[in-house]
Amino acid sequence: MKNRNVVKQDYHLVNARYKLNTSEIKFIMTAIAQINADDDDLKEYEIKVSELEQKLQAEQNETRLKQFAKKLLSKPLEIPAEDGWIVANWFADIEYVRGQAKFKVTISEKLKPYLLKLKERFVKYNLKYILPLTSNYSIRIYQLLKEYYKLQKRTFTVTELQELLQVPKSYIKSYKDFKKNVLKVAYEELKEHSDIYFEEIDYKLGTEIKQGKKVTEIVFKIKTNKELLEKEQPSLFDNQPSIQDQLIALHGQKIYVQDKLFFFENLVKNKDANSKDYNKYILKVKDPRTGQIGSLQLQTLELINAIEIVKEMMKGE
Repeated sequence: MKNRNVVKQDYHLVNARYKLNTSEIKFIMTAIAQINADDDDLKEYEIKVSELEQKLQAEQNETRLKQFAKKLLSKPLEIPAEDGWIVANWFADIEYVRGQAKFKVTISEKLKPYLLKLKERFVKYNLKYILPLTSNYSIRIYQLLKEYYKLQKRTFTVTELQELLQVPKSYIKSYKDFKKNVLKVAYEELKEHSDIYFEEIDYKLGTEIKQGKKVTEIVFKIKTNKELLEKEQPSLFDNQPSIQDQLIALHGQKIYVQDKLFFFENLVKNKDANSKDYNKYILKVKDPRTGQIGSLQLQTLELINAIEIVKEMMKGE
């Protein structure tokens, strides 16, 4: 039987850009958790108001529920595609059944490739690790790090992460506010409630990379929350990927990063070495002037190393 607490998403969907509050994210993930990934088609899924109240820790009334549905349908997501992007809604429609106090939702057909028949690069996690989180940024960072938890590290440029999280302009202008209200909150919430967390973001710990005085990259060093997991029953870990699944996922990640590397290498070749864009792109590739390795090349090397480690693990099985 389908575990209604397990969410499974293609990595493109995890790395989509969207701006939702915590209630909206939890509502969407509650619907996605009902999907049987082996189905041929998406179905109509039900969410009881009592279940929603329990998850959101707030009592609901019909007026509030209608406003919630309308607002959610006005918030699309942008999904990166191989040759462009897709803008779509999460749901085709949201229906409320008054006599039964429940929602019936139809997930957008455009999301079908990202939720069904997932064989290679996908992310899987248990809802119980995001439901206690009070910050939408904490949930998004959890999802983004869960994709890389076997590699134990994920690096973002500050600009890239802020775009993914869709933070307000005030946080873009002030890295100090972004760090305090987004990164620090996520660190504390994940460490208390989730199966994974990350080392505190600090220059002295090597989790911030600077150019001059400006922080340009953030290194998330991902850790297993052993203290929390030791309290769990072994049966709750049945959804962990097999070694073969890990290898498939790593190969998918390597292809994705290499494609990005090729793209930025071409941008560097076609840009004036004195332009601002050139200096921005060079952070991702090998700098021909200094020989310094860029972030995408570093990720490629890390993935190749991780693949070799997993292959050795397979030999020992």
